[in-house]
Amino acid sequence: MKTLTGNTRVAFLLFFLSHIPATLLIDSQAIFPHLYPKILKDVLKWYTDIFNDDLMRGPHDTWFKAIVGGELLMQLPFFFLAVYALLNTHKVDGKGWFRSACMIYGTHTATTLIPILACHIFNPNASSLEKVMVVSIYLPYLLFPLWLVYICVMSENIFGHAESSKSKTK
Repeated sequence: MKTLTGNTRVAFLLFFLSHIPATLLIDSQAIFPHLYPKILKDVLKWYTDIFNDDLMRGPHDTWFKAIVGGELLMQLPFFFLAVYALLNTHKVDGKGWFRSACMIYGTHTATTLIPILACHIFNPNASSLEKVMVVSIYLPYLLFPLWLVYICVMSENIFGHAESSKSKTK
């Protein structure tokens, strides 16, 4: 589908809604581990032990902290805007600022996922099964942003609203 309507809109809404707590409660521990209670640190430890995710286990490389910092500073605010826009498609212009913001978010995020996925695919400490599992967890964070860029490139109005006859005559 080339617009954010119907099931596509719901899929993106769920994607962005789920990404907010994931960013705040899990991902940001890579930068601010001292801010989190033991229970959230334990959840992260359980995840890294089960899936052998060396990037989230730490110690964290500077490049990875920079990517998480970008997620907090640029992507997290966008998640809230996206949820608002997807819940209020009648109020948000699908040709204007939100479409541009979607292209920026999608391109930025997809670009950050390439080195992350490469680290997991070529992790010498992980078994083939662990690589498949962790890449499967990260893959939606590449595919949804790329899908969003595709929608923005292919659709003049990402919400599928037809232009009114008044705006066509202007």
